[in-house]
Amino acid sequence: MRRRRILVVVALSCTAVLIGGAAAAWWVVNRRTPDVHRGDALPFTLTKDPTDSTGSSSSGPKPTKWGPAWRVYGRTMTRVRDASDLVDVRPPYQTAWIRRTGFLEYPPSYQRGRLFLYSNDGRLTAYAVDTGKVLWRHYTGPTDGTGLGEPAVDKGRVYVGSQRNTVYSFDAETGHVIWRKNVGAAMESSPAFDSHDLFIGDLDGNVRAMDLGSGRILWQFHAAGAVKHGPAVANGRVYFGDYAGVMYCLRAADGHVIWHTSTHGLSSGFRSGAFYSTPAVAYGRVYVGNTDYKIYSFVAATGQIAWTYTMPWWAYGSPAVSDGRVFATSADGTFVALNARSGGLLWKHKLPFHSLASPVVVGPYVYVADRGPSGGAKGHVYAFNPGNGHRVWTFHDGKYSSVIAAHGMLIVAGFGHLYALRPKL
Repeated sequence: MRRRRILVVVALSCTAVLIGGAAAAWWVVNRRTPDVHRGDALPFTLTKDPTDSTGSSSSGPKPTKWGPAWRVYGRTMTRVRDASDLVDVRPPYQTAWIRRTGFLEYPPSYQRGRLFLYSNDGRLTAYAVDTGKVLWRHYTGPTDGTGLGEPAVDKGRVYVGSQRNTVYSFDAETGHVIWRKNVGAAMESSPAFDSHDLFIGDLDGNVRAMDLGSGRILWQFHAAGAVKHGPAVANGRVYFGDYAGVMYCLRAADGHVIWHTSTHGLSSGFRSGAFYSTPAVAYGRVYVGNTDYKIYSFVAATGQIAWTYTMPWWAYGSPAVSDGRVFATSADGTFVALNARSGGLLWKHKLPFHSLASPVVVGPYVYVADRGPSGGAKGHVYAFNPGNGHRVWTFHDGKYSSVIAAHGMLIVAGFGHLYALRPKL
């Protein structure tokens, strides 16, 4: 009897040890890591975007009556999503035109009176910005899900990468295919470019530089995970993150690695999140969101982490950077403005519904979208005062996409419609 009691006590003790060990292991793996706060001590220069307002020093003839271009996702190659200079684009608005589209996750690009929209069903469509008339259309694939990303527009050409492994160059006037290149992997990346190269990532973890004129691959770099977003290009460098939670800086000329920084363990325990967010480069920093719930600020020159800010859920959208502020979203609908130097919270607002959208500053306001109450709902676009976070305007469509500005109008990519909204006089 005594022997049995001893065995029971031993068994209970072992069970308690195992439970305690499991609890300790769970705590180590899932504990929240404190945020990094080194922003005030590391390099920071409060200057304007180093690229011009059209997104490239190779912009060609300057538009006149058609207004500034919006060449790439994020407006400029630095992807800062800042059009605060377009002060006349502001609510209240009236609808200029509406066009039915395929399912949209990204907004159009714009140049010299033409909008270029790449819908998820693989349709690249050119619209006249003043009337909404379809000028040309090209299918890059016959099934749903073949088109993701905002086109890049440069010198009369339009560039997209498809989920059917092919990068295309189109004539912006006619829609004629100038070249196509099968790179062997699907793409969700919105391309970027400099004066002669196109930069694009793929789901196999490759980032390539391709000749703008011919599509010839100039160099290729293989990352530790899938590269799902568009790279940022600034000062001869290419910045991007991967799905393994590593941030990279490459030399644009040859793909040489200048630095790479892993975020492994900075979320909680031994885990790392994934970078889906497109980075924004400003003030000598790189700002980007991660599915580990954190917004990161890296020193652009060295890759050192200046600060992190923890959101309630995935920081899936791409941040906007304007006037010393970083605007970012969390998948639960939390929308924040942070101090670009220190990462300190300036204000916070909870959207009515979840959000995967990326903020963008147009004129005096910052715009962001939510997904609505269900998967089939249209969602909403909101405008906020960037200084105090007060909501000033609501539009009842939006879902995943950001807005852009074109020809003095706000262009909204909704759930399945494209809207041109003209400011009321």
